[in-house]
Amino acid sequence: MNPKFHHVTVRSSNLIVQRFEQAVDKNYQDCDFDLTRMAVKMGISERQLQRKLRTLTGNSPSEYVRSYRLSKSLEFLLAGNSVRDTARAVGFSSQAYFASCFKAEYGRTPTEYRDRRSHLPS
Repeated sequence: MNPKFHHVTVRSSNLIVQRFEQAVDKNYQDCDFDLTRMAVKMGISERQLQRKLRTLTGNSPSEYVRSYRLSKSLEFLLAGNSVRDTARAVGFSSQAYFASCFKAEYGRTPTEYRDRRSHLPS
């Protein structure tokens, strides 16, 4: 492969990931922010977005968004917000689905996480 071409490909790939991350950061609180809306915001097809992100990040767009939302939920829970309010604030339309995803990611329920953290010495 021509090194000059490879550099352009890497740069354009990084640009796609950056644009995707920016779109997620701006829209993660919207529970209707899905693959279709992501692709429209980025100006590429859904299939192209899926392929590129899987190749570049190892995750599908929905896996990435779910993980991003869960990481943001930690801030809300540590601030003492209820699980219901936290789920809505980070873009989950279902509290039960949020709790299930949270437990799968962190090994405990959101309530257990919030309560355990609130009892730690400052």
